[in-house]
Amino acid sequence: MLIILDANEYIFGLGARRERACEQLLGVIVRRTGRIAVRIPRLIVNEVRRNLTPEAFKEFLALLTLLRTSIDEDNVVPFELGIRYEAEGLKPADAFIAAYTEWVGVEWLISENRHFLSRQADLPFRVLPAAQAIRLIS
Repeated sequence: MLIILDANEYIFGLGARRERACEQLLGVIVRRTGRIAVRIPRLIVNEVRRNLTPEAFKEFLALLTLLRTSIDEDNVVPFELGIRYEAEGLKPADAFIAAYTEWVGVEWLISENRHFLSRQADLPFRVLPAAQAIRLIS
C-alpha cells in the first residue's frame, strides 16, 4: 500500500504538541514497513522542518530513512495539476499536495487539514484523518 502523509501528520506525531492518533499512525506505519510505503515531496519536508525542533526534525529524517522513503523534488509534479487545484479553490500549498497525490497515483492522502477533509467528494483520492487511517490499515 502506498500512501502520502501531509506535513501535519509528522508535526503532530513528532512535535511538541502531539496528537495521539498521529503518533499512533506513525507507529503503525513503522510496524508495517514493507507493506506500507510512504511518498513525500520536498514541500512537506520543508514544512516539517519549519515546525519541529532540530532534535525532532532529526527524528523525522530517521523515520524517513527507516521507511526507505526518498524525497521527491517538487518540480517533478506537472505544473498544470497544481494550477487546476488552485483554480478549484485550494490554497497554493494545498493545491500542490493535491497535485502531488494525484501525480503519484496513491489512493490515500492522510491529513488533519480541514480544507482537504471538506473537499473529499471532488478529489481523485481519499483524504483520511489519522484515526480513520489507523482503523483501515490495522
